[in-house]
Amino acid sequence: MLPFMPKPKTSPKQRNKSRRKAEPEVPGLTTKKSYWVSLVLVLAVVSVVFGLATGLDALRTAVLVAAAVVVVGCVGYVRVSPSSLSISKRATFLFMGMSIIGFSIWAAIVLVGGRVGFTEQVSNVLGSQFFAVTSLAMCLSAGAFIGELIGRNKEVQIRLFNTLDEKA
Repeated sequence: MLPFMPKPKTSPKQRNKSRRKAEPEVPGLTTKKSYWVSLVLVLAVVSVVFGLATGLDALRTAVLVAAAVVVVGCVGYVRVSPSSLSISKRATFLFMGMSIIGFSIWAAIVLVGGRVGFTEQVSNVLGSQFFAVTSLAMCLSAGAFIGELIGRNKEVQIRLFNTLDEKA
C-alpha cells in the first residue's frame, strides 16, 4: 500500500462480526423437575422390586423406598431450585446442614430413642445395621435440605459472607 493512500476503515459492524458471541447455555436434563420426579418414581419402583426379590418384609421395603426417595428428592430439589449464591457458598450451607444439623437429628433420634426404648424396638424389627444406615441417610438429607433453606435467608448470607449490599 502506498503511503499517501488512506487506510480502509472498518465499520463497527464488521468488528462485531469477527467476535464470537457467547451462546446461551442450554439447560441440561438434570435441571428439569420432570427428570427428578420420574427418577424418584423409577427409583421407588426399583426399590420395591429389589426388596421383594431379596425377601425383605413390607416394613423394611418401605424404609428402603423412603430412604431412596428422600435422598434423591433432596438432591433433585437442590439441583432444580435456583440460588443467588456461588457454588462454593451453596455447598458450604449444604455441607454444614448435612454434617451439623442432619447428624444432630440422627444422634438425637438414636440417643433419645435409646433412652425411651424406641431405637431398640425399631432395631429389633428392621435390624440394627439396616436401621442405622437408612435413618442416617434420611437425616443427612433432611439436614442438607435445612441447610439449603438457611442459605436462602439474606440475613444469614450477609452475616456469614458479607455478600449483599447494606441497602438491599
